[in-house]
Amino acid sequence: MRSTSTWFALRNPVFCRVWFASLLAGTVVSAQDMTAAWLMHDLNASPLFLSLLATASSAPFFLFTLPAGAIADIVNRRLVIVSAILWQGACAALLALGAWTSLVNARSLLACIFALGIGLALGAPAWGAVVPDVVGNDELPSAVTLGGVQINLSGIVGPSLGGLLLPLLQAELLISLNAVAFVIVALVMLQLRPFKEHPTELRENVTESFISSLRYARNSRRMKIILFRNIIFSLVISIVPALLPVIALKEMECSATQLGLVFTSVAVGSLAGAVIALPYLRRRISANAITSIAMAIVAVAVLAMAFIRQVPALMACAALAGLAWALAGSEIWVAGQRVMPAWVRGRMSAFLIMLGQGSMAVGAVFWGMGVAHAGLNVTLAAAAAIALVGLALGHRFSINFAAEASVEEAPLDHLHGLSMVPKPDDGPIRITIEYVIANDHRERFRVLMQEVQATFRRNGAFQCGLDESLDQPGLFHLEYQVSTWAEHLRQNSRMTIDESRVFSMAWNLHSGDSPPIVRHFLSTQRFMQLPGFGISGRTFADTSSLSSPNLIAISSASAS
Repeated sequence: MRSTSTWFALRNPVFCRVWFASLLAGTVVSAQDMTAAWLMHDLNASPLFLSLLATASSAPFFLFTLPAGAIADIVNRRLVIVSAILWQGACAALLALGAWTSLVNARSLLACIFALGIGLALGAPAWGAVVPDVVGNDELPSAVTLGGVQINLSGIVGPSLGGLLLPLLQAELLISLNAVAFVIVALVMLQLRPFKEHPTELRENVTESFISSLRYARNSRRMKIILFRNIIFSLVISIVPALLPVIALKEMECSATQLGLVFTSVAVGSLAGAVIALPYLRRRISANAITSIAMAIVAVAVLAMAFIRQVPALMACAALAGLAWALAGSEIWVAGQRVMPAWVRGRMSAFLIMLGQGSMAVGAVFWGMGVAHAGLNVTLAAAAAIALVGLALGHRFSINFAAEASVEEAPLDHLHGLSMVPKPDDGPIRITIEYVIANDHRERFRVLMQEVQATFRRNGAFQCGLDESLDQPGLFHLEYQVSTWAEHLRQNSRMTIDESRVFSMAWNLHSGDSPPIVRHFLSTQRFMQLPGFGISGRTFADTSSLSSPNLIAISSASAS
């Protein structure tokens, strides 16, 4: 029986070290965020500039996380993480220099926060992809929850320390200490062994990796639902980091210590959600029901913020919002990790982060402009209404399917037996499979082949289609292309248990005297650009290295 304990994954020594290193890094980042908000207020910035702090920290995730995810799947992840941490340390040092010399202003502060966010964006997919590398499937829910716990503990300790130390040390010294702490985290991560050895054979380059991630997201219905749910929740929850500083500093004129307590309240609520509420709810209701509860809580908390102007009440609302953030964020992330195959996990993690943070960046601008043009209370009421719409959409686009997903590798082996084996870069390759289907099974076969085609597309194919012979009804011809022979081999190796099961079901409906006929064709024509370049193909400059007629046709009469 799978453990529902929040702390279960900490028994894993490698994950434990990674978790404590991320806790230190997160504490530094959250202290930096609180200090930046106070520094922006100290510069007499407008409410719009205060809300733009959330945009400046989130926008880099939208711009840089996807290529970072591609890098995380082909480069050693420890190296990526350490490089990103050192970048953040350099940005913090630059901001400290500006503060010490009194050269920093509202715009340069936003630029420094944006640059710091670039480091976070570049390292986030590697952090996310590392977790399934170092924990077992039974430890994954606990590990993901502990990721939220780490963020929440960092959110408690960072702003609290910032609020207490800011009046004593001033912003300049506090930011300088943050820069030093980033270096310490980098040194800790360097002590760990590389998380994953990447095979040299059939390795994708960065461009191919980037394209394959777009192709996978486009052709995976599971991922599209999870990404959509992530976008909706992120748009709604973005009002919390965007407008809490506005309410606290402009409406209530809080001190630095009170501002730190308000930020800390969000993390306290999130921690309570991760440690207490999530284990309790996971034993009793589904993941989709948990996200629905979270959206309802957000609606209540945001609407209440429109009417309260006392610090304790604001802290309570912030804690409720943090609770909802932990519930929905954790369940959406777990669902995503459960449906991502290992070969594309870094990139799909990047998609989740990119679209979530991009939605938060857009939301922060939207809420800030709403305050400027319609007023604070109207903006908060509008956010509560949008949360209720998101609650309704959650029932239509459930994420409960993730609990039954089986994405472990189950490679196909077509037993090629080729007399002339292409080189890895030879292509395009066209593959055809001929099926003979009895009349009673035709409709079921068509339904199964829709998923088979989607599987081939997301794993590397393009121009995938199914035809039925007019001369011989029941004779079906599946045809698809891949960019290179290496891509064809990668495609077969990427098949998961769920995908192979559907492929086998369609294969077993064949009623011919012999197994379905599989043929492979290698084009010798020069292709400078394949149709769908950027999503489903790639550019070619070389022709085949094989000496052959215009098309080489090789048949195989068996597959498994």
